[in-house]
Amino acid sequence: MRDRKFIKSVGKAIAVMELLGSSPEPLSLTQLAERLETNKTTVQRFLFTLMDLGYVRILSGKRYMLGNKVLSLAFQFLHSEGVFSIARPYLEDLSNSLERSVSMGVLDGSEVLVIFRKERTRYYPFAVYVGSRVPAHCTTMGKVLLSSLPTEQAKELLDEMNLFKVTPNTVVKKSEILKDLKATRERGYAISDGEFSLDLYSIGVPLLNHEGQVVASVALSLNTSDKPVQKTVDKALEKLFQTGKVISQGLGYEGSYPVIPS
Repeated sequence: MRDRKFIKSVGKAIAVMELLGSSPEPLSLTQLAERLETNKTTVQRFLFTLMDLGYVRILSGKRYMLGNKVLSLAFQFLHSEGVFSIARPYLEDLSNSLERSVSMGVLDGSEVLVIFRKERTRYYPFAVYVGSRVPAHCTTMGKVLLSSLPTEQAKELLDEMNLFKVTPNTVVKKSEILKDLKATRERGYAISDGEFSLDLYSIGVPLLNHEGQVVASVALSLNTSDKPVQKTVDKALEKLFQTGKVISQGLGYEGSYPVIPS
């Protein structure tokens, strides 16, 4: 039951924006009304208001998409988050020095919200960019973030997830995922070997704050062909650990690294 202070109209307007943001293509008024289970007149009023404020724009054919104001708001949020402003220069350096793609994400429900991305080589079957959401169960960022949760909380979250196969290598059995999370916690970093993309061998590390809490995760993308070359993997691990440690220190963390407390 909603709190009495909850304003339904504001909630509906945000629902319009969320629907437009999650759609791979612009939507018509009819499509929006049907998916929101709301009459066209009401949805149209929300659209007019959001367009006037710059959060929605209309295209030819009377189809709607998010406006530039949303991007502006997103960047304002990112820059207000200490982890982003502290991490960004180090992540840029990590990507440049290894000539590999680097991502940073936070857990948002059952998915990972990407809040930083520098792409060098694309291994994913689709574009990943700032604002993208990727599954938590088969990505190294997700594994790090899930492994930092108390076991019972992680189990409950897995129960709510759609544990689908992205590739033939994706682990979808809950008991096996929990076993992998335990191994991730013990070693202090996560590995994803062809689980999110068959060509992708990814390593993920935690970012910890002054209280020793995992607040975000950083993933380094290697190619599966790099895996047999131990020297390449060792160099990547060393650089990734150094980066994760210095960012965590910038957030006030003073303990050993890498480590994933739960």
